[in-house]
Amino acid sequence: MRMTSTIRSSLATALLILFSNLAHAAQADGQVDKQNVLARVLNTEILMADVVPSEDELKKLKQQAKDNYADMLDYVTRVNASTRIYELVIEDYAKQKGITVNQTLVGKFIEKFEGQVSSETATKPIKDIAAKQVLQFQAEKAMYEEFGGRVIFRQSNPQMPIDAYKTLLSRYRDAGKLSIIDEDLRDAFWDVFTPPFQYEIAPTNVDFNQPWWL
Repeated sequence: MRMTSTIRSSLATALLILFSNLAHAAQADGQVDKQNVLARVLNTEILMADVVPSEDELKKLKQQAKDNYADMLDYVTRVNASTRIYELVIEDYAKQKGITVNQTLVGKFIEKFEGQVSSETATKPIKDIAAKQVLQFQAEKAMYEEFGGRVIFRQSNPQMPIDAYKTLLSRYRDAGKLSIIDEDLRDAFWDVFTPPFQYEIAPTNVDFNQPWWL
């Protein structure tokens, strides 16, 4: 599967909304045990309170999901928790590899997307979103160079080195640096790395010379 400029462009807005609206320490309704520990990464505990949607997001979710609200809330919190695990591992891996955020790429990200990010849709400044995306790209490039393997297309990550992620995350788990305590989260988290994959990118089309937004 070749990543065309049309596909890159069509993903931009959806990806920005996803990247900018991850909820951290948000308030949920009384049915959620906010102190429940879902996972531990290095010395950081990921609590339910860290990953439940904000009050405004909960209202929108209730309106959209209706009778499926409980299932959708479980899904969203699992996605947010998994994303937080990725973030913590990426930050640690980048630190070990001596990777620092490429400010030129940060500037290019801001230049391309600052007009699409407003205070109404983003919970973080565009500069913070840009820095996180650049660090993720740089870490994934290093991962792929170190571990190789298959690369897949996902809406949240157009070029995800899935096998490299699995190898790295498994090493963290085996070293006691990653522990997913919640059973449902643990099953869903590791299931992502089980083939077959819906959109696997041909090796000849894998290109980590530049990030997806350029």
